[in-house]
Amino acid sequence: MDEVAEEGFVDPVLRCDSCQALVTRETIHKHGACIKCGNRRLRNLTVFDEHERKQMMDWGLTDFVKLFGVVNE
Repeated sequence: MDEVAEEGFVDPVLRCDSCQALVTRETIHKHGACIKCGNRRLRNLTVFDEHERKQMMDWGLTDFVKLFGVVNE
């Protein structure tokens, strides 16, 4: 069985599959769903914009943001 399926999500931030909001893993453990729309389907974060980067930095997730690095367009 897939390691992610056995353990669940391990990233500190996920994206709501419905409203596209960023949701912390702590919020999911506490509320069981996206606090903006109530959706329970979430996915790993693969890309984010500057506003979302700032939001994650404000949440203290600097190390997680650094994993993505800088991409030149």
